[in-house]
Amino acid sequence: MALLGPSFQTGRSALAAYQSALAIVGQNIANVGNPNYTRLSGRLTPQLGGPTLGGVAPGAGVRLSHLNRHIDESIESQLRLAIATRSGADVRRTQLSRVESLYNELTEQDLSTQLTQFFSSFGEVQTAPADGAPRQGVLVAADAMVRTIRRQRSGLLTQISDLNQLAVEGARRAGEIAREIAQINQQVVSEEARGQSVSGPLRDRRDTLLKELADYMNVQVREQPNGSVNVYVGSQPLVEFNRSRGLTTQIELVDGYERASIRFADDQSSVVLRAGKLAGIVETRDVHLVNQLDRLDGLARGLIREVNQVHGQGRGLTGYSSMQSAHFAANPAAPLGSTAAGLPFPVQNGTMIVHVRDPQTGQEITRQIEIDLDGIGSNDTTLETLANDLDEVPGLNAFVGSDGRLNISGENGQQFWFTEDSSGVLSAVGIGAFFTGTDAATIDVSADLRRDPGLIAASASGAINDGDNAGLLAVLGDRASGLLGGVGLHTYHSRTISELAVSTAAALGELDASDTVFASLTAQRESISGVSLDEEAINLQKFERAFQGATRYLTVLDSLADEVLSLVR
Repeated sequence: MALLGPSFQTGRSALAAYQSALAIVGQNIANVGNPNYTRLSGRLTPQLGGPTLGGVAPGAGVRLSHLNRHIDESIESQLRLAIATRSGADVRRTQLSRVESLYNELTEQDLSTQLTQFFSSFGEVQTAPADGAPRQGVLVAADAMVRTIRRQRSGLLTQISDLNQLAVEGARRAGEIAREIAQINQQVVSEEARGQSVSGPLRDRRDTLLKELADYMNVQVREQPNGSVNVYVGSQPLVEFNRSRGLTTQIELVDGYERASIRFADDQSSVVLRAGKLAGIVETRDVHLVNQLDRLDGLARGLIREVNQVHGQGRGLTGYSSMQSAHFAANPAAPLGSTAAGLPFPVQNGTMIVHVRDPQTGQEITRQIEIDLDGIGSNDTTLETLANDLDEVPGLNAFVGSDGRLNISGENGQQFWFTEDSSGVLSAVGIGAFFTGTDAATIDVSADLRRDPGLIAASASGAINDGDNAGLLAVLGDRASGLLGGVGLHTYHSRTISELAVSTAAALGELDASDTVFASLTAQRESISGVSLDEEAINLQKFERAFQGATRYLTVLDSLADEVLSLVR
């Protein structure tokens, strides 16, 4: 049957080719709802054949020579970048909105309102300095404000801890994805080396993993001639052929806060993150949240320093009979303004007045205490020399305890207080302090004032009915503070809230913009890589008829073969 053999081969090749073409159409239709699927098509190629008996060479049929994936790598790259940008913006927006909820501004319980209520409460004391109720109101307002400051700081620290955990989980998942990509690289190379076309399912799975990896970090993908891909984070390789460097985290203490840093597992080098969830986590934690903590600590420091400085220069319904400074010196023999002294607030060259009064006789003496911090000679004031100067004042005993705190007491029930401090030593050492502590974590109302609200220093002159010092405290929220960059407490806090609002709005705007870009790129990808049922229906009909035609052709050949055989019987 050599006469019809080539014709049968042509028919068989047509059946095989169009059966494969129909299988491709079926695969496309089956994945029409799969957003990660890349449309396939086959390339039909005529086969060469020898001449017929008539001397012509029409060919030896057809074969499906290549399987095409309809994909635009440029769009895929842009889509991965859009995914990373959107994910990072979403993390920032979510976490900054959480901070806004923590601050709870524009309510009656927010810190802005409580600051106003605290300073306003001193106005009530100024009006009735001898009345106990307004003094109690000051303590209530102060307690509410302190609780809010400490609650907000605790909330920010909790959020930082949560972000550290998200960083650990995100790095773990990204590392798993990278390992799977490396494994698929090996499978793609092996599979395609055996066949004649690309492995659609493996490549689709790898592309899906690359997009998932882009959700966590900025990645660049470079396909190699053997079909594998190398994956880079910035300029640093993460996956090369069948090897992944892996990702891990390391907990570090930076500026007093624990931070989970993202590192390559193979050599512990840092991963440079510019987009994606992990970049959003790191930026939100290290920039926005740490800044909020610093500003909250700054507000608390400014509040403690400014209130204590004014409060320490006034007198309550009675003077102090004894006190211990709220702060201690790390080295009592070091000049007060030096780093070695370790005082929490600045001290400068100046003076202060100490008043000592005998409540029995009404006799009062005053002494000016010099705070020498001019740096000339070796006689700059230390906590020890300050204690000695105070101890020399008639009616006073003063010494520095083993804990580095200044202790002052009146002899035989005599009372004392301080005024006209131009050096800042009262707030630096914590003499006559309203607040204890040095930052948002440690701020509290003095235990002495809690025990005796009469010690609230409303008087500037020492007279019981004088509320002038309370008046100074009432307007203190608007007075410029050197610790706060030359602005008042109200302005400083308002700027904190404004900066947060701007950052949140920027993150939301970036998220909206990236959503738009992502939607546009997704539509472009769908137009190239997506499955059109209308188009597949046309292909289905075309290849069905081609298959039927090949079947009919073989049937005719079979009939002809029977006739030829009948001639030789």
